[in-house]
Amino acid sequence: MSLPKYELSFWLTSNFNESEAEQCFNELVKSVESLGAQILATQLPQLRSLSYPIKKETNGYFCFIQFQGEGLNLADLTRQLSLNNKILRFGIFKLQEKERKAVTHLPKYSIHSKEEANKKADSLPASSELSIEELDQKLNEILKE
Repeated sequence: MSLPKYELSFWLTSNFNESEAEQCFNELVKSVESLGAQILATQLPQLRSLSYPIKKETNGYFCFIQFQGEGLNLADLTRQLSLNNKILRFGIFKLQEKERKAVTHLPKYSIHSKEEANKKADSLPASSELSIEELDQKLNEILKE
């Protein structure tokens, strides 16, 4: 069983220059690690325009931290982040694992009938190799349909 994975996405105030924003970001990474979390991925702060003003600011540094861990005190992290006046907005999200399942059945209906598939197969050249010109011509015919 794998550990639960989370993402902390947040906007930092635009009152920083890039080095100050990166320093604040590194402090937040350390606070996440202090909870006992393992950092999986990060995105360094990037200055972007906000879709709408937040606390009278129209720009901000967007960043995220993906981490995993068992028994993390996310309520404490949420409290720390909400008290930090350098953060405009944040969200902590639990990442869902995508399970890949094998297809166990074929669909009832296909898009094309067998006759249509056979006609298209017959119209292709018998050799498996096509020249670039033939390939371009076939692509143009397909795109015109």
